[in-house]
Amino acid sequence: MDLKDKVSLVTGGAGGIGVKICEKLAALGSFVYVCDIKEATELVDRINAKYQEPRASAAKCDIANKKDVEATYRRIAEQRGGVDILINNAAVYGPSKAHHFPEISYEDFIKTIQIDLSGAVYCTLLAIPHMKQKGWGRIIFTAAPMSSSGIPSPYLAGKAGFIGLTKYLSQKFSQDGIRTFALALRHVDTPLIRKVIASRGRDVEEGVEAMHKKSLTGKMITPEEIADIYAHFILTCPPGLSGTVILAEGGITYLR
Repeated sequence: MDLKDKVSLVTGGAGGIGVKICEKLAALGSFVYVCDIKEATELVDRINAKYQEPRASAAKCDIANKKDVEATYRRIAEQRGGVDILINNAAVYGPSKAHHFPEISYEDFIKTIQIDLSGAVYCTLLAIPHMKQKGWGRIIFTAAPMSSSGIPSPYLAGKAGFIGLTKYLSQKFSQDGIRTFALALRHVDTPLIRKVIASRGRDVEEGVEAMHKKSLTGKMITPEEIADIYAHFILTCPPGLSGTVILAEGGITYLR
């Protein structure tokens, strides 16, 4: 089983989690558009160097900008027909200061939501017609738990919104061969978590070790493991599992 002839679009594809997702999908034979606000040329070159034929292309795009998203989809349609696999992974953490109620500004909240939720909604809207036409599609959301301490409120609101979207889209389009899935992440061993720890004035390595210890598994989930989970869903998901949301946080939420 592989993804030959399937076209993937991964938002936030140049970030820590996104990189591993792009690499995994390409390894399975999919042609991957690395969608990111920054140019992902280096990653694309690294992926393509592994194979006899191109399996990746950079798609610089601000998903909060409708015109950018529309231009990206037009390009994919012209080059490859359309998006078969959409990974809604892009996110910003939110304002560095005053990101909790009631101090947060309305403008900062909306700016974050436009990327963390609204951008994914528009990417999904544009992907569905092609998926319906082909009778096959996969839409995956990198989500967050609906309740989690310490996470900035706009990030949490946007990512938690993915949970409802996953279930709604599954019910609405399951008969069209479109399957949906969300992985709600709390702590992931990425460069971003280290930046967050440093921003709080803590020693980074000590902070990372403390994060590992919070998990009952003894370690945070890694981007490689996330990519493996997504690949497994894309390849094997039966209709009865569409709309599933998995909480990947090592037992922190429910077992302590």
